[in-house]
Amino acid sequence: MKILLIKPPLNRNLLTPTRGEPLELEYLASSVKEHKVEILDMRIDENLQKKLETFKPDFVGITAYTCDVHMAREVLKEIKKTKRNIRTAIGGHHVTFMPNDFALPFVDVIFLGISDFSFREYIDIMEKGGDAQSVKNIVLVKDNELHFTEQKQADPDLNLLPLPARHLTLHYRKNYLDAMRNKIALVLASRGCPFRCTFCACWKIMNGKYVTRNPESIVEEIAGLPDDIDLVCFADDNTLHHISRAWRLSELIKERKIKKKFTMYARADTIVKHPELIESLRDGGLEYLTVGIESFNDTELDRLNKKSSVQTNNEAIRILQKLEVGISAHFMVNPSYTPEDFKRLFKYVCERNLFRPVFAVLTPLPGTELYLKNYDRLAIKDYDFFDFSHSIFHTKLSRKEFYRHYANLYKKTYSFQRYFKSKLKDFRSLLGKSKGSIKYNVDRISLPQMVLLHIFGYPLYVRIKKSYKSEPLILSSNS
Repeated sequence: MKILLIKPPLNRNLLTPTRGEPLELEYLASSVKEHKVEILDMRIDENLQKKLETFKPDFVGITAYTCDVHMAREVLKEIKKTKRNIRTAIGGHHVTFMPNDFALPFVDVIFLGISDFSFREYIDIMEKGGDAQSVKNIVLVKDNELHFTEQKQADPDLNLLPLPARHLTLHYRKNYLDAMRNKIALVLASRGCPFRCTFCACWKIMNGKYVTRNPESIVEEIAGLPDDIDLVCFADDNTLHHISRAWRLSELIKERKIKKKFTMYARADTIVKHPELIESLRDGGLEYLTVGIESFNDTELDRLNKKSSVQTNNEAIRILQKLEVGISAHFMVNPSYTPEDFKRLFKYVCERNLFRPVFAVLTPLPGTELYLKNYDRLAIKDYDFFDFSHSIFHTKLSRKEFYRHYANLYKKTYSFQRYFKSKLKDFRSLLGKSKGSIKYNVDRISLPQMVLLHIFGYPLYVRIKKSYKSEPLILSSNS
């Protein structure tokens, strides 16, 4: 069979689009490598018609996050309009929780949850002309109605997965960059999460399970990455939860003398409990950790069911700074914020010497407890705006004021004034005129990067400030 896998075009309303490799599609492609498979990344190449004409696929599958739903629909609709007998499918996070959103005449099948194994089974049956009803965890779409096959949750063995088919995206590789323009590669080390944060559905898609890959296979994959990859990004949400496995991973990286820099996600409490592990990973190439700090107050952390505390967050930050491991601190900006709350958050960032924080607006993604309990209170229900930069809830401030404060939070955090003030602290520390041994330059980007950030970031700053003008708001008495 000829199989075309598609990453949909970027949603035009996204304020902060990203372009990492489509790892999920590379994994699917490797599971059916006996077939003719191609990947079309429409974030980079939007010429769908040309691909359909030259490749002539029998089957087209597309993946979509919530903010991609409308773009995915348009792509699937165009495919069926071009050639009715092409079988079309969709999978991913959103459709797993909201399959009714794709009960459409131009969709043939929906893949639910982790579909690495069900996808291969489905393709094999289709090639043989069999009955797809026997494939578990899929939905067959007929006459705009959903027909669920047997739903049987299994523990996916990640060690059985073949390595992702990166050769299929080789021609896009130069476009897969992070915010600092590093050429990146994504590596999957685990799936799921044992925690139950209300704003996250990663644990739900795995039914609360947390499964891992053998460290040996992970290191083998990293060793085989192209030499020009600047940064290896672990794509799982909680890479270091299994401590003995994380230690083994660190040891193997050093044994193999792998010279690549890498980044991971980690919880603050893991960092606090196991600083020696972080130090070992640093010696093996750990550049920085992404840590969900989420909030500067314990009440909000409790509401999010984070199972952490401000004290733990502070200690994790201190440890990383002492070890000279960078930290990308992620915060949730609550729509109920007042001007004082924005000030407190900025003060916390300054006091903790955080130079690469990310401020995400608290967003109730479908499938999360936050979404299920608050659906009737949503201010926006258009999926295009579920991007963590728009407020899906009504805001306590006027929306114009909320986005002004939100944009200024970024502006002040990444200001030249703050940059040079921290440089002065470095200089005073060097001269022995300041107390303490904290190194202030751990996370700080270079001056040329700061200049580029301001040049390319200014249009984004303006867009954030004015984003309230284009929002499809559901009116309420306090909106």
